[in-house]
Amino acid sequence: MPHPIVLLHGWACSAAYWKPLADRLSASGRHVVAADLPGYGSDLRAGYDWTVENVAATLAEQSDEGPVHWVGHSLGGSIAATIAARFPRTTASLTLVGMVPVAPSPATVEKLARLFGGESSDPEADLAAGEELIGAWFRGGNEPQGEDRETFLAPFKRCPAVVRQSLPAGVTGAAPDVAELVSAPTLVVTGSRDATRPPAAVAEFLSRHPAWRHASVPDAGHMVHWEQPAACAEAILRHIESAENADARAAWPDGSRAGPPA
Repeated sequence: MPHPIVLLHGWACSAAYWKPLADRLSASGRHVVAADLPGYGSDLRAGYDWTVENVAATLAEQSDEGPVHWVGHSLGGSIAATIAARFPRTTASLTLVGMVPVAPSPATVEKLARLFGGESSDPEADLAAGEELIGAWFRGGNEPQGEDRETFLAPFKRCPAVVRQSLPAGVTGAAPDVAELVSAPTLVVTGSRDATRPPAAVAEFLSRHPAWRHASVPDAGHMVHWEQPAACAEAILRHIESAENADARAAWPDGSRAGPPA
């Protein structure tokens, strides 16, 4: 039985924005779960500490189907990488979308602090901030409209307190040791127009992790999985199949078979 694919959304987003990609992954016959991060789909329990490490532990504890293929976008990528590093038995493979586990660019951090640095929220200001972020995420191209735009604005309306509560995790990302501890096969998928982590920063990081694969998708920004879902699905499925084939070969010491007996 193929391992499930679990999709972890980014900061100030919702699981709904995975749909274009999830539909294509599901069409391959895979079981796909688009999970809500704590507070984004249901109320947070009292006193919940919204950190990358804590959320990673929460999700790892809930992963009771054996190893899964973790796919995380942006903040979700920091969480997915932390799960792979701290809870390797839960991880069949790792895919990071729109990010590598380094801090976002200074311009991104400055923008987020300006828009969401206060502790209290104002509905109109939050909605205006959400509109500004959509422009940054898509870099002026392929911005969603109508109902699709509402998908991206929904968290700013539905859970503004959680958006603010999870912002520090989005800015700080994964702990410095996480990337070194990831042993699962890892793929990075980025859009060529993404400025959240500029191409030079991505290239520098990947030069220090030559075993990690990279797929750069043309004509896409930070929301590469929404803008170019077919290209993302193709890269992710190829990566997952490679990881599973490697697992199967490892089960046969002589390397004579790529899978279990017929």
